[in-house]
Amino acid sequence: MKLTLATNVEIDTLHSKFKKFNVHLLEEPSNLYNYIGIMDVFNRVLNEEEASELVRISHNIKHSAKFVSTFINLFHIGEKEVYVYINKKAIRKEELKYILSCLNRNEASFFRKLISNNKGIYKIGDVETLVFLTKLSVNELYFGNFFFPALETVIIGNYDLSFPVYSKTAVGFKACKKIIEEHGLFIRQSMK
Repeated sequence: MKLTLATNVEIDTLHSKFKKFNVHLLEEPSNLYNYIGIMDVFNRVLNEEEASELVRISHNIKHSAKFVSTFINLFHIGEKEVYVYINKKAIRKEELKYILSCLNRNEASFFRKLISNNKGIYKIGDVETLVFLTKLSVNELYFGNFFFPALETVIIGNYDLSFPVYSKTAVGFKACKKIIEEHGLFIRQSMK
C-alpha cells in the first residue's frame, strides 16, 4: 500500500482550496461549500421504520462494492491525486483495539503506522490504499475525510453509508454525482 505524508506545499495548496481539514466538524458546511449532498444507497431519507427494516448488519456488506468502485472511479478522474485526513487524536485506546481486531495482520500494521503521525494529511498513492481506507469508512471502523482537489470536492465517511459530499463548484459536484449514480448509488442534494 502506498500512502505518503502530504508535503508542506501540498498541505498549503489543500488548505487554500478547502480551508479546513476536519470538515466533518463543520456546523455550517454551506459557509465553505456551494454544493452539498449525501451519497447514499437510498434516494431519500428513510423514516424510522424503514431504517430499522432496511439498515441491518448486512447493509454495509451488501453495498460495500458500490462505494469502493465509486471511490476508485473518483480516484482515476481526479488524476490519482486524492488526500485523506486522519485524526489520530479522535481515536481512544478502546476504539483502536477494536479497529485493529477487525483487520488482518498487514492491515493492522498499516493502520498503526497511519495513526502514528500527528500531521494527519496523507496522499493516497494507489488503488489498494484507497480501497483499504474506503472500507474502513464503509465498515464504520474509522471515518476519513477524502479530498479530491481536481474536483474541488470532499467526501466524508459516515454511518449507515450516508457520506456527505461537499463541493466548491458545480462542475466538481456534477462529475461526482455522475460517477456516484453510475455505481448504483444516489446523491441527495441541497444547494446554497
